[in-house]
Amino acid sequence: MTGRFSPFVLLILLSPNLSAQNPTPDLDQVELTNGRVFGGLVLEETPSQVRFRVVSRKSGRPTLTSTETFSRTDIRSVKRLTDPARDSLVRKLSDLDRQRELFLANLRQLDGPADKKLVIDGIRPTAVAWEDDPNQTAWAFDSQFFILTTNLREPLAVLVTLQLEEIFRAISNLIPPKLPGRPTRIRIWADQAGYLRAVARDQPNLEHPAFYDPLTNRILAGTDLARIESEAAALRIHHAKQLGILTQRELEIQKAMGGRIPQEFADIATRARRELRDADQKNIQAVRQSRTRLLQILNHEAIHAYLGNWVYDRQHRPLPRWLNEGMAQVFETGLIEAGEIRADWPDPARLSGVRQLIRDGRFPPLRKILADSPDHFLVRNASTNNNPEIDPSGQTEREASREAYLASWILAYHLTFGLKKIPGPEFDQYLESLAKAKGKAENVAAFEAWTKMEMDKFEKGMMDFIGKLRPDGSLAPNK
Repeated sequence: MTGRFSPFVLLILLSPNLSAQNPTPDLDQVELTNGRVFGGLVLEETPSQVRFRVVSRKSGRPTLTSTETFSRTDIRSVKRLTDPARDSLVRKLSDLDRQRELFLANLRQLDGPADKKLVIDGIRPTAVAWEDDPNQTAWAFDSQFFILTTNLREPLAVLVTLQLEEIFRAISNLIPPKLPGRPTRIRIWADQAGYLRAVARDQPNLEHPAFYDPLTNRILAGTDLARIESEAAALRIHHAKQLGILTQRELEIQKAMGGRIPQEFADIATRARRELRDADQKNIQAVRQSRTRLLQILNHEAIHAYLGNWVYDRQHRPLPRWLNEGMAQVFETGLIEAGEIRADWPDPARLSGVRQLIRDGRFPPLRKILADSPDHFLVRNASTNNNPEIDPSGQTEREASREAYLASWILAYHLTFGLKKIPGPEFDQYLESLAKAKGKAENVAAFEAWTKMEMDKFEKGMMDFIGKLRPDGSLAPNK
């Protein structure tokens, strides 16, 4: 098994020695006599030195900070923000520190002693009976935006609660509420079987790992984390026993050989320890990857819930399905820091998938993306008859869904970060026009009026954008 660190492990890494940068205008600046410029917050100025909190924000990476002291003899200039702007920066850094402290405390609990009492300020889920099994303990938490119930173990329930609080806060700061919404009910099962039984009542054979139902304002999600963690723990215990046996065997051989261990056995023991260590590390990564994926899935569904419940009236000004799914994908993998969501770099797997579709001649035309059926975003399990559903184009349901998701993602990404069309008044006007449109021709006309481009020109520009898009969100220069 392989994996990668959770974004929250990355979030809490603080750099002890940050390099100079091109600071953003919302930071204080210190310019040194050697030409290097640092952005951040002036903490203290004296006649001999300046104490400075350096802030580095690179695309696709968490904000890093460190405290540095610069001698006056090395400083060319110090530029401070206005007092209101500095006050805002102080609040953001304080908020960022608290967020990281909360996540760090939770991460320690996730892999720490199971009997240690979990206490995280402001996040205290209540023990309740699980609806599916009254004899099983579950955890509940109420918030402005959601009401959570889950039978995940307590540290995971807290992690999920922290993440949901942060994603709802961040997306509401990016796109403020326009409707008097109501909290979304969220249920998360610690096993896929329980989740699938619940979903089957409304969506038979649905294969998605989570589901937002706008009619009932519910998010249902399932995860195999409990099984994965249990298996990893069992393997860790087994490996510890194997190491104990290996150590005992070494002592026996050493005693029998008069204090010497043959080189051949020493090499075998070294290799065995390395293999056990590598296996444990892979299992740890697999657990972290599963946690990360669960949080991203919840981000995705929470964005659907927030947009449809607090911003865009699904009856009078609904988001078209391609845009709803596109925006949820764009922001599900973003970094959430101090109430802000940063997602201005492309997800590498999705970008690779889009480019592969283009190379294969299978990327859908823009008109098809805009008119795509909601059914193309759903995948149902056809394994019961071993005959996957085929649409009129000859695609399987899974292929059609994948193409619809990738196309909607890159279109939403291009509109949000390439053309800066989302959010804003013109975007709202587009949705107003779309709600009144009758038929595909008027849908296209509304899109062209919003983007101020004819379809062919827009499509050509988007293809050029895809070709130039770099991993950090910047564009390669024209050749």
